[in-house]
Amino acid sequence: MKKSDQKPPILLVHGFRGNHLGLAEFQKLLEAEGYQVFSPDIPPAFNTQNETLPNFTDFTKDGYADFIANYILDKHLDHPILIGHSMGSILAAATAEKYSHLIHNKIFFLSPIATHPPKFILPLIPLIALVPNKFVSYVCTEFLIAGAHRSKKRQILNLTYACARKFTSVRDEMRAAVFSMSYSISDFNFEKQAYFIAGKKDRMNPSRKVKEIAKKFHAEVDFIPNAGHLINYETPEKIAELVLPKLKD
Repeated sequence: MKKSDQKPPILLVHGFRGNHLGLAEFQKLLEAEGYQVFSPDIPPAFNTQNETLPNFTDFTKDGYADFIANYILDKHLDHPILIGHSMGSILAAATAEKYSHLIHNKIFFLSPIATHPPKFILPLIPLIALVPNKFVSYVCTEFLIAGAHRSKKRQILNLTYACARKFTSVRDEMRAAVFSMSYSISDFNFEKQAYFIAGKKDRMNPSRKVKEIAKKFHAEVDFIPNAGHLINYETPEKIAELVLPKLKD
C-alpha cells in the first residue's frame, strides 16, 4: 500500500475528569473502520494503561501542548488527526497552535469549549477537595446529559465514577479545573481544516457560540439533536457517523 493510501493515525484527547474510558466506545467504532487510534490518559487522569509518560506538573496551555507533542514523538505518530472532547478540545487547539507541524491538517472538536464559563465559578473550585468524587460526578452528569438520554444515566455515572477514581491528586484536579475554565478554543490561532460537533442541548456550549467559533476557523459544524455535552457517552454512534465521512474526504 502506498503511503498516500494509508489511513492517518488518530489521537483522541479526552476531557476534564475523564480518561481513555470516556472515548472508548467511539474509539471502537473508528478501529472497526481500520483506523489506528491512540487515546492516552491525560493529567490529572492517572496513567491506567501502563504507558511510559512523563511526570506532569505544568497545567498550562503550553504544558498540555508539550505533553501531547511528546506523546506524538514518543509513539512515532505520523501527523495524527486530533479529536478532542470538551477540555480535550482546548488541548487540541493549543497543540494545533504550538505544534502545527506535528499534526494532520484535519482536526475535530467534540462538545467544543466555545465560551468561557461565568467568573463566579472559579472561586468554587476548591470545593472539589471537600466533597466526595462520586458526588461531583453525579452533579456534573445531571447537568451535562440531555433529558433524552436519561435512560443511560446509570451507565454514564458508572463510567464517570471509574474515571474519577484515577486522579494523580486532588491538587492536580483543581489545577486542571482552573485551566479548563480559563480558556476556550477562540483563545488560540491555527490554520487547520476544522470540524465542530456538539449536542444541540449542550448547556455548556450554546449553539450560537459554537457557530461563532466555527466561523472564526472557517469550519464545518454539526449539531446532534437531543444530545447534551456528554455526546461521547450519549451518542458515540452518531459521532462516528458524522466523523467517518470527513476522515475519508
